[in-house]
Order: sequence, then structure tokens, then C-alpha cells
Amino acid sequence: MFLQIASKLIVGLIGLLLVARLLGKKTLSEITPFDLIYTLVLGGILEESIYDDKVNALHFLFAVALWGIMIYFLESVVQKKDKLNTFIKGTPSVLIYEGELNLLEIKNNHIEMEQLRSMLRSQNCFSLRTVKYAVLEIGGSISVMNKSEEDEEFSYLLVDESVIEIKTLQSIGKDKKWLIENLKEEGYQNLEEIVYAEWSPKQGLYVKTYQQSENKQIKLEN
Repeated sequence: MFLQIASKLIVGLIGLLLVARLLGKKTLSEITPFDLIYTLVLGGILEESIYDDKVNALHFLFAVALWGIMIYFLESVVQKKDKLNTFIKGTPSVLIYEGELNLLEIKNNHIEMEQLRSMLRSQNCFSLRTVKYAVLEIGGSISVMNKSEEDEEFSYLLVDESVIEIKTLQSIGKDKKWLIENLKEEGYQNLEEIVYAEWSPKQGLYVKTYQQSENKQIKLEN
């Protein structure tokens, strides 16, 4: 019994190493969702077979070998066929283009405004005002190009898809009346037209409307 489990674990370890080799020299941030599925399925095969007496080491070796061959074949075909690669693994998504929100891609990727801000902060970008381009990569990471190298100031999200963030207003000592008045001074009479509005002490309000953002349909090729 113990010898059988040990043999399965050894075969499983070799299989995982082979899969890692097939995936190439990628960092974790560059691994695509399909690469992760490859590994998870192999882990599931190992988990299910370890304590199943009906599955011996040869059966498991066959399953690992077959799975490895399938991965190798698929990766080889994908590398040669650009259209198939795009269909299976997708393409990068442009979330911000020339300083404007690409609302279509943001919605298609199910990203909320606060999530977008969090992703930008992970790249040391603390205000949408300073972003020229932002691209969501295939692996889920985000690449950002700023408009300038000036020091960024921390900003607060006050309007998220036409909804006022009351708690955020309270945290900076402001209220809804103050926000509405300042938006009107900037020429925004209707809250429903605003998809994004942030505020910083030095720069003041920075607003994006649906009209500015909904017509962006920028795509990147691999």
C-alpha cells in the first residue's frame, strides 16, 4: 500500500516537472489561465489516484503521459496558428487609451472602477489623471504608461458609474452637496452622465463621462 502511494507520488512529481517544462520559462505573472488549468487538472489526476487501489502506477503514468502529450500538441499548434492562439488564450485588452477609459473592454472583463484603481495602484499609479495607456495582459497583470514622470498625488474615487461614494466623501470631510456643486462648476449638470470622478487636494476633480468612454473599441494583437 505505502509502496504504491510512493510510486504514484514519484510519477506525479515527474509529471508536474514535465508540465512546468512544457509551459516554458514563464514567471507566475505571465502564466495564462489555460496554463493554470493544465497544472490543476494534473494535480487533480494525482489526488484522485493516490488512494484509489484500482488505479496502479502504470495507469497513472499513462494518464500523465497522455495529458502531457495533449498539452505539448496544443501548445505547438497554438504557437503556429495565430487565430487559434487568439481564440484559446485571448488577447490583451486596452482599458485606457490616450487617457480615455475604454468602457467596452472594462465591462467585457468585468472590472469595476475601484478594481481598476487597485490595479493601477499596483503599478505605483495613484490617479487616473496621470494614465495615458493601461493594458490588461493575458495573464491578468496590467501594464501602465503614464502621461508624465511628475510625482503623483493620492486621489479619492467620489463617483463610480453614476453612484456617489458617500463614505469616501465623509472620509475627506466633504458631503454630497459639495460634490454636486463642484461638478456643476466643472460643467457636469447630470450625475447620470458620469462614469468616473476622482478628487485630490491639489488637482481637484477629474471626471470621465459615459460619452467619452463608451466608444472606445481598441484591441491589441499578440
